[in-house]
Amino acid sequence: MAMPQRDDTIEAIKRLDALLEYAVMHGDEAEAERIREELRKLTEDI
Repeated sequence: MAMPQRDDTIEAIKRLDALLEYAVMHGDEAEAERIREELRKLTEDI
């Protein structure tokens, strides 16, 4: 994985992690599950 692509992936993971934390804090389980699925897809390639 090229460095710029890796950096973009890391930033996407950080962003999704923050969104997941927010969704869980506010009890939005449907949104939390959607974000978890996005994280799974993103991290499968690593």
